[in-house]
Amino acid sequence: MAEIEETIGQRVHRIRRARGIDRAVLAEQLGYSAEWLKSVETGKRQLDRYSVITQIADALQVEVVTLLGLPHVTAGDHDQQRAHIAIPSLRKVLLRGYLPSRRAGAPFALDELRERVNTGHHQARHGRYGDLLTDLPLLLVDIAHTTVGIEGAERERAWGMMAEGLHDAALSTKKLGYIDLATIAASQATKAAESSGDPLLTTATRWTQAEVYMAAGAVDEAHELLSSAVDELDPMLGEGGPEVWSLWGTMHLVESTIEATWRRGGEAAGHLVEAAAAADRVGSGRNAYMTEFGPENRALIALQVDVELGAGPDALPKIAGVPIDNLPKERRARHRITRSVAYSRAGDDDEAMRELLEGHRIAPECVANHPLARDVVKSAMQRALTLKGPIATMVNRLGIPL
Repeated sequence: MAEIEETIGQRVHRIRRARGIDRAVLAEQLGYSAEWLKSVETGKRQLDRYSVITQIADALQVEVVTLLGLPHVTAGDHDQQRAHIAIPSLRKVLLRGYLPSRRAGAPFALDELRERVNTGHHQARHGRYGDLLTDLPLLLVDIAHTTVGIEGAERERAWGMMAEGLHDAALSTKKLGYIDLATIAASQATKAAESSGDPLLTTATRWTQAEVYMAAGAVDEAHELLSSAVDELDPMLGEGGPEVWSLWGTMHLVESTIEATWRRGGEAAGHLVEAAAAADRVGSGRNAYMTEFGPENRALIALQVDVELGAGPDALPKIAGVPIDNLPKERRARHRITRSVAYSRAGDDDEAMRELLEGHRIAPECVANHPLARDVVKSAMQRALTLKGPIATMVNRLGIPL
């Protein structure tokens, strides 16, 4: 029989006891009451804010992903597990780093590689992690081999594609909970971007690194990296096109989520204002340097910030009327997860399940591997008198053991 999957709060309880830390001592260190911590550990109160989860992880001296229970290697059905099955192959490729290529023969045609990289972007944008991570190891090997056999502008172009492929590797493994691999891929992406001769691509990979830092709980380091990137972009804004403004706006969006993690609503709002100004310049329908930046994405992040700061369903009308149907499936599914957290926080499990069901319909791998989505379902399970209806459906679709 499969073991029952713990909630985040139950993991806190288990790790705290294993560390020999008294509940009252930990609660005082966190700035909460012992009763609050007890309600978390017993499942009466959800841990659905990354700021608090990161604070507890620091206090317990464990990785954030440990509290989140990542990676969920048995999440969902077999198709949804393909991404995890592909991880060992990707790990070997990333660990080779800049060792000489083992492949013999002529370089690959750059147009062919460009098409394969574009396919990877499409898979990443739509949350098809299994397809992406199955294809990425060979693609990265083929690009690395090609960079050795060509020179000049063609070689720089190949290095640019390598940076893009490693960006997809970093963000997908981050979302699946393989922070060590995400860190390696993000670092290698920056080095590849530097070899491409494209300074904006190098700046874009700093955003990639910052996202990985945040997932690892290194929020201060992410902030420092983003601040440096914004300083580099500032002189370019006067004559910069949509690419510069997309990157600048993206940095401010990520900074807004960092400020929310620090529970500084005013500062988060300031970054969202800057991002809104950039979004007005960029407009809709662009994906400069893989940012997906525009008015719609800015609106979704603003809601995410509100929920991280503690808002419930009362924040959802702010997003009413924002056209998100043209956004990538991964982004839309993550929006549904944000909405489900807001409803769950208010005890409305029916609406929370409806949001997750819609998110799962859009991008099943995204929802199945998201720790807060799984905790929303487990909280609903605890509150339900009987396991039936939408809750039972989500338990089955996420592969949560009973």
